[in-house]
Amino acid sequence: MSAQVPTDIKARLGKVQNLPSVPQIIVKIKQVSEDPKSSPADLANCILSDHQLTTRILRMANSTYYGSFAGKINTVTHAIVLMGFRAVHNIAISMAVYEVVNKVSENAKFDTISFWSRSLSAGVVAKYLAHNINQSKLIEVAFIAGFLHDIGQAILAGLYPEKYDQIIKMDQDQDKLWETERVILGTDHCEVGGYIAGKWNLPKGLSSAISQHHRIDVPPTVRSKDLLVDLVYLADLLHPHVMAGTDPDSPAYMGVKEQCRTLVDIGDESLDNLLIECREQIEEIARDLEINIESKLDDGSAVNQAAMAEIQQQLNNQEVQLAFLRNATTALMEAKAEDEILQVVCEAIFRGLAMERVVVFGYDQKWTSFTGRVGFGYDSQQTVQKMSFSARSGLFKHLREVGNPVSFVNESREVPVTKDELSRLQTSVFIAVPIKIIDEVRFVVFADAPSRNEPINDDLMASVMSLTNQAGMVLERNLLRAKLGSARF
Repeated sequence: MSAQVPTDIKARLGKVQNLPSVPQIIVKIKQVSEDPKSSPADLANCILSDHQLTTRILRMANSTYYGSFAGKINTVTHAIVLMGFRAVHNIAISMAVYEVVNKVSENAKFDTISFWSRSLSAGVVAKYLAHNINQSKLIEVAFIAGFLHDIGQAILAGLYPEKYDQIIKMDQDQDKLWETERVILGTDHCEVGGYIAGKWNLPKGLSSAISQHHRIDVPPTVRSKDLLVDLVYLADLLHPHVMAGTDPDSPAYMGVKEQCRTLVDIGDESLDNLLIECREQIEEIARDLEINIESKLDDGSAVNQAAMAEIQQQLNNQEVQLAFLRNATTALMEAKAEDEILQVVCEAIFRGLAMERVVVFGYDQKWTSFTGRVGFGYDSQQTVQKMSFSARSGLFKHLREVGNPVSFVNESREVPVTKDELSRLQTSVFIAVPIKIIDEVRFVVFADAPSRNEPINDDLMASVMSLTNQAGMVLERNLLRAKLGSARF
């Protein structure tokens, strides 16, 4: 099957004003991910610019999909460090596409419950298959490919709501939906999904899996050139059996098992376990991501949504901040590398305490200066690393020598801040808190006030100081351990 949408269909799609354009967050994520100079903080910064995406990624990271990390990940930085750059990158892309698909199809006569049930099922099953045939490099992308494989359906339903409603009525079982789509629309969801994936510049592996997942021109006993395509194809076939709790000995299921053995060499025992394990995981992930996939989950989803709404309303509440600080403390205690510790502190202050901008400066003894190490609220981590201030005068000299926190409001004379420092920092209301290691200031945490016109209150200052004190203790502990370790040899 050709992955190309016919020219006339492209032209028709090009004239449709509400054809979804590539989400800007995906563009940013790809730019950061493909830059060899990017750090975990760069990716975290990018994700944190979208609050809804941040929330969904943290829920996903703590879901049963990542069983070993479930309930342990407190910040986006923590997620990147524990799960890996590529894993968080893939989740971010899938969640961004999820939001776009919902917006496109929200006004259509489209069964979103069935759609997301099938999408989640395909993702979980494709991942299970990849794991059980020892394709470790495909496990992560298999879930994403399965999760996104039918995006063409939602897009077509959003673009042509009346016609697509007619298509669904003509093919209730959706076993040959693509044929009906071609008759009514001149194209099908595989072609359109692949076209959109290419238009959004998604990875080629994902585009191929989306555009070829029905293996239309490939005989059922012949393997595709791309294993990922076969994994998604089989996951789609297994979906109804997983969700319906099929009898493992039923003729329909036996036929699917035969195709699984033929295309991916998976054993019968693993396939039988799939029916139970994947069903449970699908339901749990759906609850974690607040995706309503079936009526029996309605009550649970409603309760979960109400609870999340209440949490959102209390983000500035001191109790919520204290809870966030406790989570950040856990992340700090688990951190090993210096940069990881600094990133956890930075993100906790930026996201948990809702500061406008946060930068951690590190002291360079050779040049007697403080240079940017980690920053949140900037477009690029490279911008942070170019920021450098002399410790021979002004604010940073004061911080280095006195070692006490500073709260600055509109040209306060109590703190020796130079005009050059204010101009380069581009702020007039901020706090600067030093981090001491063995009684010496090694780092300074700089944070803009949430409101440019009001000073940072005592509670926020106390919270920032609590985090910086903990970071200092962890950094000092790790330094002493390193010295003791080297002294043994």
